[in-house]
Amino acid sequence: MSISEVSSFILHILVVYWKRREAVAISYQFVPYLWVSLTLSVIMISLIFYALRNRSVLGARYFLFTLVLVEIWIAAQGLEMASVELTGKIVWANIQYIPIMVTPVTYLFLILQFSSHEKSLRPRRLIPVLFIVPVITNILVWTDRYFGLIRRNFFLDLSGPIPTLGKTYGPMFIVAAAYNYIISITVLTIIAAAFRDKIPMYRKQLTFLLLAILFPLVSNLLYVMKLYPLNIDITPAVFGLSAVAIWWGIFRYRLFDVIPIARSKIIQEMRTGMIVLDNEGRFMDINPAACRMLELDPRHLSGRSVESVLCGIPELISIYKQGKDGVCDIVFNIEQSEFYYEITFTKIKGSGTEFIGWLLQIYDITERKLAEKIIRHAALHDDMTGLPNKNYFTVLFSQELNLARMRHDSLTTAFMDLDNFKAINDTYGHDIGDTALCEVAERLKKIMRKSDIISRIGGDEFVIIMPHLGSDENIRRVGDKILKAFEDGMMLNGTLLNIKASIGFSVYPRDGENADILLKKADKAMYSVKGSDKNNYKIYRE
Repeated sequence: MSISEVSSFILHILVVYWKRREAVAISYQFVPYLWVSLTLSVIMISLIFYALRNRSVLGARYFLFTLVLVEIWIAAQGLEMASVELTGKIVWANIQYIPIMVTPVTYLFLILQFSSHEKSLRPRRLIPVLFIVPVITNILVWTDRYFGLIRRNFFLDLSGPIPTLGKTYGPMFIVAAAYNYIISITVLTIIAAAFRDKIPMYRKQLTFLLLAILFPLVSNLLYVMKLYPLNIDITPAVFGLSAVAIWWGIFRYRLFDVIPIARSKIIQEMRTGMIVLDNEGRFMDINPAACRMLELDPRHLSGRSVESVLCGIPELISIYKQGKDGVCDIVFNIEQSEFYYEITFTKIKGSGTEFIGWLLQIYDITERKLAEKIIRHAALHDDMTGLPNKNYFTVLFSQELNLARMRHDSLTTAFMDLDNFKAINDTYGHDIGDTALCEVAERLKKIMRKSDIISRIGGDEFVIIMPHLGSDENIRRVGDKILKAFEDGMMLNGTLLNIKASIGFSVYPRDGENADILLKKADKAMYSVKGSDKNNYKIYRE
């Protein structure tokens, strides 16, 4: 027999079947279980319209198909319960096999989209394969009167409070049931596998989904094995409650938008920090790199606002409040070490153009910043002594003068030149001379205040800026301290060097209003010391 002949035979049987059904009037009666069916139907229809209006939300379309199927199941079961005749119960029982066989497949599509594995079902041949068994099963269900492959021996079961459809199962029922359980177990396996890869903050969400799909499966299994105390299959009701739970996750928490359960191990192991926030700024996802960089505990982040968790990073909070993409650099001090991070703040959009959340990417730029710091330091400091060089000194001097003007304060300038330093270079060599200059710089650092600025402006010349030093008496104390720092000489490579210095002082605003004048007058005072006994200091006087 050819395929076309088989098809014609099945079609003929269905036509005859429906003609016979039309000749029989189906009567109904009210039974208490209808309250359950009516209540769940109202809920399902409400969810269907809500999902229809919000079908652009990720996961909503597959879920919409599932809701329609569950509503068909609930309504058909209610009408089966209310039917008085056996014929009516068989018709509505047959209709229920559409959602019974197709709902697990739609759940599979739903979870595959949630787990970012939807692409695995894109090949054209694979999708029809999933519907072969449901289609064949439904055809066999409507031809059970002739073949009895799915069910046989129909009768009214009066053993419970409500007359129900009694039957014994045919050989193909095992195939249909096995297919359903395999699909359902596959869905549960995908979710359960996420527990192995997912960070702790998602355990609640995963448990939520796992239970929402596990309960209908267990309910159906108990009914098939006749372990219910009543002869009523409550699986449609359980499916309805499961659908409500998943609806809550999809539309209230946008579960499918920002926290797919099968996150790539690349993201888990990558050095770039990743944080995902929902559209209300609540933490939905974070990878280990971000936890390490920002010293966060993932177990206490789920659902918390970014403002409460990252309140110590005002630059980032400022970008978030602006509601647009942005970039900021932050520095963290961890165990006396500085770490620099660049954080990009990017809006996430759904399948349409609606805003569904934020993506924060954190890059460790510590090496780059430290390199920049070294380069900047080298450009502004003397490479031998590490003191500010002449160019940087000019900038610092200008800043200190501006502060002194604002505070109506004094600023003292000391111009210091080492005595007979050329003779040290000529006698002992430039290496010893360079070492001596470094030692001079170190001794000056030790005796001067932190607020004082010491600079080597060239050769053996040093300039010191001293804010709010005050009277000439205080200046003389500083002069004595500097000379005393060199009076014991320096032991360098086994050679004792007697380093002496001549120092000239000038004072803002008494001796001048700008840096050039103050330096010239301090230099003039220093040269007057050079012209006499050296190894001394002098305060400029007109």
